[in-house]
Amino acid sequence: MTIKKSPLHPAKALARHLGGRLARRRGELGMTASDLDGAIAAPPGSVSRLEAGAKRMNAAQLYALSRALDVPVMYFFEYLPVSLLSNPGDAPKPETVDEAERFIEAYFKIDDPKVRRDILGLLKAAAVAEEEAKPA
Repeated sequence: MTIKKSPLHPAKALARHLGGRLARRRGELGMTASDLDGAIAAPPGSVSRLEAGAKRMNAAQLYALSRALDVPVMYFFEYLPVSLLSNPGDAPKPETVDEAERFIEAYFKIDDPKVRRDILGLLKAAAVAEEEAKPA
């Protein structure tokens, strides 16, 4: 009797893929997980959990890791199996990711937390307005 392994849930498979890319780049640079924890100001063990796929990366972590490892955010998504995308057409285009990175860099250069909150509120409002303007 053959036991079939059930496929990983797409979110778990994505977390493993991202973690594998993280581990690969960290290894290329000769950094320890602890070194990288410190470089991104993360609690001890965070990088190890991300690499193992036990913890999912959020956008801020991806950004911080890309800076600490000197790679573009898209590095983490290279070689991503198409099967992990519910609709491959939904994958962001590299130029869109570059634009988002430039926005995030500018955003973090703003020292005033009220101004950052206002910008975030404006961005959310614009996204909602655009979504509501789309035909049903």
